Amino acid sequence: MIREWKYPPIGIVIYVCPSGGHDAVMLDYRDCGPDRESKVVHADLVTSEHPIIPLAENFTAFIAGLVHENLYRN
Repeated sequence: MIREWKYPPIGIVIYVCPSGGHDAVMLDYRDCGPDRESKVVHADLVTSEHPIIPLAENFTAFIAGLVHENLYRN
């Protein structure tokens, strides 16, 4: 997917957002040493101003921060 969709070569795509392949949630291994976990980021192929936005310090924190979609429905 990184080659085909031109996502940044920073790690692993874990979720392609429903925008048609223009953005994805990725595990970012750029600043990850042998004893550290990857960060979770949002990679946006369309927005060149902020193409990589941090979401969580690690996967555990990312999962802990997820909430049910009903929380945002009226």
